[in-house]
Amino acid sequence: MASELIQAVSDPPRECADLPDIGGATRLRAEDFEVEELPAYEADGSPGHLLVWMRKRAFTTEDAIREVSRQLGIPRQEIGLAGLKDRNAVTRQQISLPYTRPEGAAAYLARFEHGAIELSDPRPHSHKLRRGHLHGNRFCVVVRNLPAAFTLGQTQARAQLSLDRLAANGLRNYYGEQRFGKDLRNLEPGLATLAGKRRRQKKGDLVLSAGQSALFNLYLATRAERGLCRSVLAGDILQKRDSGGMFECEDPAADQARLDAGELVITGPMFGSKMRSPTPGTPAHALEQALLASVGLSPAKLARLGRSAPGTRRRLLVWPGQLELAPAPAISSATAPELSPGLALRFSLPPGSYATVLLRELCG
Repeated sequence: MASELIQAVSDPPRECADLPDIGGATRLRAEDFEVEELPAYEADGSPGHLLVWMRKRAFTTEDAIREVSRQLGIPRQEIGLAGLKDRNAVTRQQISLPYTRPEGAAAYLARFEHGAIELSDPRPHSHKLRRGHLHGNRFCVVVRNLPAAFTLGQTQARAQLSLDRLAANGLRNYYGEQRFGKDLRNLEPGLATLAGKRRRQKKGDLVLSAGQSALFNLYLATRAERGLCRSVLAGDILQKRDSGGMFECEDPAADQARLDAGELVITGPMFGSKMRSPTPGTPAHALEQALLASVGLSPAKLARLGRSAPGTRRRLLVWPGQLELAPAPAISSATAPELSPGLALRFSLPPGSYATVLLRELCG
């Protein structure tokens, strides 16, 4: 496997690499990494399902939902969710439950009891919650064990330099390492599945997406190294930041002005059988084809994936919202070592973007 691909997955180039890192450590306790889902819509009040907020601590989303399934006697496939949340964290997200029982909704949920999982706020809703039905996620992450060479105020000032740049220039929308499995174990099988060298298994979607995500990271890293994250090429598939509509660049000068004004963002390839590609003969098309050739893939191989992997486009940059940075107090406990003071970072990201990627820009 090419070293460039491993680098793009495990240590891609950072936007803030020339600014001072703050170091430190995260996730020293679950409460230092909080995630709250931002729903795409409210419950509509119609019968059929219930929208329920699920709060969990130090559980994967799937393990938590399996516990809900077991206790309430609901088949796992009938429980809906908008996205997966971190395990080593305290998270809050919506799930949907089918509701055709004669008892009231509160009584229906009263049977559930677990020390690390809470269900609340049952609200009638007409349909099952689906993957991607969210506006994004809001985070609060505490960074502790900061270098003793600086005061907390000095470290906060250093961190603010990176945050100001990310707010202005955007965060490179890499997939985090967790996308590729422990020790990147899904990376090579994912690429082999894309190439048709490996039959899709039970967890084929997870493995296949690891291959697609790795190629996106490599594409983004390549453009970053060439200074092209915010430079429009003829043939680039551009996206309107407000509406999400996409179109191909035919006039780089005009589209560059719109990108500089904050109207547009460049998208990168999540390769698949039906992904929208730049027109052959354009610089953007040549860049994508060169990337495929570097890992031994071709459009013909991707076409054979069919409906199992249609592919899509993904923004190269996203802009964190509601960025706030403040001191966090030390934590004392009779049952655990004291945790040092730190910095609490609050922000929101769109669906599919990784908090760990933003933290890497600050912490190194």
